[in-house]
Amino acid sequence: MIEIIEINGIKIKTHPKVYVPAEDSELLIENLVDVKNKTVLDVGTGSGIQAINAVKQGALKVIGIDINPYAVDCAKINSELNEIDSKKLFFKTGDLFKNIDEKFDVILFNAPYLPTSDEEKLEKYLNYAFDGGKDGREVLDKFLDEVANYLKKDGIIQILQSSLTDGNKTIEKMKKLGFVAKQTGSLKFSFEELQVITGWKKWKLLKS
Repeated sequence: MIEIIEINGIKIKTHPKVYVPAEDSELLIENLVDVKNKTVLDVGTGSGIQAINAVKQGALKVIGIDINPYAVDCAKINSELNEIDSKKLFFKTGDLFKNIDEKFDVILFNAPYLPTSDEEKLEKYLNYAFDGGKDGREVLDKFLDEVANYLKKDGIIQILQSSLTDGNKTIEKMKKLGFVAKQTGSLKFSFEELQVITGWKKWKLLKS
């Protein structure tokens, strides 16, 4: 069913083949780093809610990318619904960083983090939003392995994931890849904890 919902003042027109923003989306919005006058890449943009919020928070330029073509169309509609300046927000279809040929100040990723067996897979396009592979880390680890190539030297990454895929593993991997990383937001449920993990390039912190 298609409907219009509102989260943190952002209107979102839903689509049956696109992830509907929920508590995880809201948590990332509430813990967004300062993006004023910065360039932002929103990986796995879905409905476009994080990209739209980044523009609203003063970002200079935002690109949202998603492997799901229905998500890209949905995000464009939501950008117009929220009267976002089309000169500041752009959407592309692509798997993680494919079709991205520039570097950014901030990169966001609400990762597909659920451990998923073959029997648990959903309809093709919606499955992209949830399926993290058998251990839940398949897409997340691939993102981490590639992200530094698309960050400016003083760049920041923010990831939304679940305790089901072990935030400590993410932090340790980020440290090995040259980041200072820590959990900067969380929301607990009976069965999991949603976690915002933020990473900064080490050299920037040493410099300051």
